[in-house]
Amino acid sequence: MKNNTNSQTVSAQPRATIKLAMTAVMSALIAVTTVTAIPMPPPLSTITLAPIVIFVAGILMGPIPALISSIIGSGLGFLGGATIGSISVPPGFMGVFLLGIVVARGPMGFTVGLLRKTDEVAAMTAGVLVETAIFFFMDWYLFGFEVALIVLGTLIDLVFVPFGYLVLKAVKKMWDVTTLE
Repeated sequence: MKNNTNSQTVSAQPRATIKLAMTAVMSALIAVTTVTAIPMPPPLSTITLAPIVIFVAGILMGPIPALISSIIGSGLGFLGGATIGSISVPPGFMGVFLLGIVVARGPMGFTVGLLRKTDEVAAMTAGVLVETAIFFFMDWYLFGFEVALIVLGTLIDLVFVPFGYLVLKAVKKMWDVTTLE
């Protein structure tokens, strides 16, 4: 067996470097799970598995890395999905839909990260409620109250809370961590 000649172990790495690397990894995972989208009728656009990764990012890394990961990953994933056709965007609405997902998903990750120490399931649930409220008020302002009511369908993301919890437990066990702070 080869001896490890590296004088610095992973646990000795500066925490900021690890957090930055994990923020990049979570951004990429959020982007991939955003691209793999199931089409929904407008104004909902799509349903994705990204909330699961956003939940994990928020609980493992805290509010700021989850906010950054959610913004970058959702934005890149949305652009990628719209480019390859997995996300359908009505003509002339690319900017509005892109802004909407970034503005809603960023605070979703932040909320989960902020509330993670109280109760993980409650933090995930609150994240979905924040995301839905932001989509609702943005659509109410842009398209009217009747259209905004349709956006309440975003509450379907609550179905991902149990899956997020299971993924989170598996990741914590696999990495033998409670958080990545």
